[in-house]
Amino acid sequence: MSNPLIIDTDVALGAWHEGRPRDIDDGFAIIEAMNLDAFNLIGITTVFGNAPLSDTTRIANELVKLKGVSVPVVAGAAEPLPRRGDLVAPNDAVRFLAKALEHRTLKIAAIGPLTNIGLLAAHYPEQMANIEELVIVAGRSPGRNFYLGDAGPVRDFNFESDVRAARLVLEAGVPTVLAGFELTSQVVITERDLTTIAARGTPTADYLHRNSIDWVRYWIREFPVDSGFHPWDSAALAWLLQPDLFVAEPRGWQIRGSEEDNDPFDDGVPRLECDAEFSGAPVTYLSGFQPGAKSAFVRGVVGNVY
Repeated sequence: MSNPLIIDTDVALGAWHEGRPRDIDDGFAIIEAMNLDAFNLIGITTVFGNAPLSDTTRIANELVKLKGVSVPVVAGAAEPLPRRGDLVAPNDAVRFLAKALEHRTLKIAAIGPLTNIGLLAAHYPEQMANIEELVIVAGRSPGRNFYLGDAGPVRDFNFESDVRAARLVLEAGVPTVLAGFELTSQVVITERDLTTIAARGTPTADYLHRNSIDWVRYWIREFPVDSGFHPWDSAALAWLLQPDLFVAEPRGWQIRGSEEDNDPFDDGVPRLECDAEFSGAPVTYLSGFQPGAKSAFVRGVVGNVY
């Protein structure tokens, strides 16, 4: 039976923002979810992040149109939650999520900043109980900085974009999986892989190829140690589909370096850290791949976008 799934995303495939191309991996994950029979994609909610909300919503709609499927795209938060004080009212995406969770359980892949999910936790706590599994692309081991070769540190972007929302989500205590840099920095999708995708000759494959090249070449220039880009967000889907690919560990969590914390870091960047000794509600932390699973994961990504 297909798993009901909602993807909450800052998809920026093909977008240029702040003078450079932006991450493309959300787009791959969305196409995979629409192509795989194991998923019943019942909605896509959009959020600011790698591009403004207007762009993330436009691109999500373009992907749905390319695939010719009937999947609603609902715009959500255009900016992070205020750091202090009252929370903003629910937006359209939050109300959509709440309604979808009223009478059934489903899974959510949160592959952008967590603002929409944080508002769901704050305004509709009873609906959170119907989240069967929430997969978040964020988190790190204690003391772990994110470097690619000598370049970095790379940001824990989804978490850092709205720390308050992340805290609200994690404090809700729903079954949560964290899949971040530590995991997906171990694998890459190369320009040769993009050529393999383009050779399928479908409108979607052509769209993915055309809108991915700039990002892949930008990434390799910035991080010469890499031979391609890291499919961060595809790991969220792969976990839901094939959890045996991953090294999964039960851990607690803590947020350090935020404004309300008395233990700030010198660089002013907060950190979502996960360790078995921490007191935050238990999460499943994906720290790596099982032996031989890296190539299977990459083959799955490349093979499921067309």
